[in-house]
Amino acid sequence: MMQRDRTPVAPRRPAMKGCPVCGKTKPAGDFYVSRGRLSSYCKSCQRRASNDAYRRRRQDAAERERMRQLDRARKRAERARLARVDPDRERRAGQARSAAVRRLIATYEPEYRALLAAERARQQALLREEVACGA
Repeated sequence: MMQRDRTPVAPRRPAMKGCPVCGKTKPAGDFYVSRGRLSSYCKSCQRRASNDAYRRRRQDAAERERMRQLDRARKRAERARLARVDPDRERRAGQARSAAVRRLIATYEPEYRALLAAERARQQALLREEVACGA
C-alpha cells in the first residue's frame, strides 16, 4: 500500500495583484512573499515607506536614541539567552574567529607583514612626535 504524499501543497497565488498605495495592478513578482503570502503593498511602495520611516527616525535625535537603547537591550537579552542555552558558544566562536584570522594571515602573509611594518612605523612616528612635543 502506498503512503499518502505529505508534502504541503503550495497555495496558489494570483498572477496579478493590486497595490492599494500606488493603485496599480502588478505581477505577483513585484510583491514580497511573507509566510507564503504576498504582501499587501508592492515592493517599490514598501521600500519607499521603509526609507521614509528610516529618514524620519534619523532626523529626530530623541527617537534615534530611543531606538538605539531598544536595540542595545534586545542584543543584550539575546546574548544572555544564548549564554543560557549554550554556555560554550562564546568560547567556540572565539576559537573560530582566531582560526579564521590565522588562515587569513597564512594566505596573505606578505600583505600582513607589510601592514604590520606600516603600523609599527606609524606608532614609532607618534612616539617621536610625543617626545618632541614634551621636550
